[in-house]
Amino acid sequence: MRVSSRISVLLAMMATLAATAVPATAKATTNLVVLDWNIAGDTADVKAVAAVIRGSGANIVTVQEIHRKPSADQVRQLADELGWDITANAHFGAGDNPGPCDDPQPGAAGNAILSSFRILERVTIPLTDFATCPVNRSMAGVKLDLGGGSTITVFTTHLSPGLSATSVARREAQADKVRDYFGSRSGLILTGDFNALPTDALSKEFVSAGWVDTGARYANKPTLGDARIDYIYTRGVTTTSGAVLSSTLSDHRPVVMKMTR
Repeated sequence: MRVSSRISVLLAMMATLAATAVPATAKATTNLVVLDWNIAGDTADVKAVAAVIRGSGANIVTVQEIHRKPSADQVRQLADELGWDITANAHFGAGDNPGPCDDPQPGAAGNAILSSFRILERVTIPLTDFATCPVNRSMAGVKLDLGGGSTITVFTTHLSPGLSATSVARREAQADKVRDYFGSRSGLILTGDFNALPTDALSKEFVSAGWVDTGARYANKPTLGDARIDYIYTRGVTTTSGAVLSSTLSDHRPVVMKMTR
């Protein structure tokens, strides 16, 4: 057989194989329902809070002002009420504890992330180290296993409150640390009580850094009194709808976003 004939035969075989090859399977899309809520932990009715969360259909829950005291471990209580394992599906980031100027309290306060998805990694990032007042602040984060090799990274925080120049500067410094921690990474959900309005410089800087303020489009309603200060920011995640729920269980109202990943 001449060389040209052999090449023709090989080309024909390659074309046949290409035509019959099984196409690569596309990675499945995962539907996410993210609920963020400052539950005012000292007085929180965890059973009622869990009922609101179940009603929202959330499979990722981030909460602020949640407590783990000897008399009441609210993280475990909430996980139990939602039917999620405290070890595989919950992370508590201690750090929002009373400062030295406050009355000492047993246990710890902070932020928590709970999910129906298994947690692969956990981290708690301190944002302040006040030797005196006020309350220190932190950020809790997890990497969740969505299945099929897909993951999502979720963080939540609670920045310092206050309207004085000192309070604003303190809060902006905390927000700078949050943004610096993530750099240009994507595939992220960042939630929390930021104690800042959408018109504040702090909020505008998140948007300028490439974070999508999902509430601006899908849930532009007050979350505390007549102010919107609770946020669900994203990077590299598609949001399809959202709402601010009208619960009165806390002084804050929960924010819910539906997403795909």
